[in-house]
Amino acid sequence: MVQQKMKQMPYIIGISLNLIFVLTELVFARVAHSTALFADAFHNLSDVLALVVAWLAVIVFGLKSTSKRTYGWHNVSILASIFNSVLLIFAVITIFYEGISDLINPGNVRTSGTMIMIVAAVGIAINFFTAMLFKASGSPDEHGHHHDQDLNSKTAYIHLLADAGVSVGVIVAGLLIQLTGWHVIDAIVSMIIGVIILVTSWSVIAETFNLALNSVPEKIDEKKILNYLQSHQGVNRLHDLHIWPLSTTEVALTVHLSVKDNVDTQILLEDISQTLRQDFDINHVTIQIETAVFDQICNSI
Repeated sequence: MVQQKMKQMPYIIGISLNLIFVLTELVFARVAHSTALFADAFHNLSDVLALVVAWLAVIVFGLKSTSKRTYGWHNVSILASIFNSVLLIFAVITIFYEGISDLINPGNVRTSGTMIMIVAAVGIAINFFTAMLFKASGSPDEHGHHHDQDLNSKTAYIHLLADAGVSVGVIVAGLLIQLTGWHVIDAIVSMIIGVIILVTSWSVIAETFNLALNSVPEKIDEKKILNYLQSHQGVNRLHDLHIWPLSTTEVALTVHLSVKDNVDTQILLEDISQTLRQDFDINHVTIQIETAVFDQICNSI
């Protein structure tokens, strides 16, 4: 229980700090009349949501399954990821709408370059501090070694550092506005940030869509799995091979195998199950053994 709480602590601190900063940045974006700060706030919000998804994964894996929810609450991470993706798309559309509007109708509003720099600098400090929390909790050190690291911690660490990098760009924009008085820079930078959000998040959005449809997760090579099962010395034929996500990090597989004569089915089950788990990253394996008499060709991939 204590170890579970320790795993959650970086997420709780990171989500709290960054969410407070996002709300503050949205306020100052209006005060400073800056679409760049507005865009940066949504960029930071995208990583807050990513942290929430990762945190949910830590939480739900600690919850026991029930007679009604035999896989527990693991699908919650997929639902959260769907919400995250929809909000990101909305954010990018809003950023481009605001940026283009400012370019077409700049009006008499003057953007405060100094305020942009100050707020963005605070964002860098918060992102860097939070990233160090995840680094200390198990992200790779400078030699590339991993110490009790999970994928969620590593991803959060990288995203937070990337956020800090984007905030550096906002500071540069604020400095240029202050030095040149070209307020159009603010709108241009905001759209650049919008492109960054879209490019860096597109693979996650696409993968989330696939997970929602129970497609084979991106990290799984279904062709290699099919080839392994078909070429196994104890397997005669196979059908009804299904691979689908249980969560954003867990994968399940079911398959019907028709085995050859004189094969010890228990040894075959143990061998295939262990290989699927260790070599193909399948977390839950269910295999049904059949004789050739019951072999049916249906739903094969």
